[in-house]
Amino acid sequence: MYDLYYAVRAPEFATTAISEAQKQEILRQQFRLQMGSYAAQFPNSCYHIVLLDGTPVGRLWVALQDGEYHLVDIALLPNLRSKGIGSVLVQRLQADAQQAKLPIRSTVFRFNPGSLRFHQRNGFKIVREDPMNYYMEWHPAPLL
Repeated sequence: MYDLYYAVRAPEFATTAISEAQKQEILRQQFRLQMGSYAAQFPNSCYHIVLLDGTPVGRLWVALQDGEYHLVDIALLPNLRSKGIGSVLVQRLQADAQQAKLPIRSTVFRFNPGSLRFHQRNGFKIVREDPMNYYMEWHPAPLL
């Protein structure tokens, strides 16, 4: 899990004047904080390691709570983004939510336009926002 976190977040430090050891320490601290925060906020959640040909390439973290699914986090290795893998993962979650007749909610950091586009391409709508986040929802189609 940490290796994935590092691969996703390390490029954010590309222009900083810190050593590799400092970058590693910062990212390890952030990783531990994120894992603890997700576990505390979503105690009935679980994460899935995404495998491609048996190799870990991402994770999907989902919580089922209070009559909804919450897409806590989705992350893929940078070189595998924009290849449809994330959309397949979300579509599988949407199929489960459709069957359960439950919405999916997700929070997107306002300064992550790629994540916003990803959610919108997969049918999520912004339902509210604040200075830091967009709060997004996907609803199952009504049965005819």
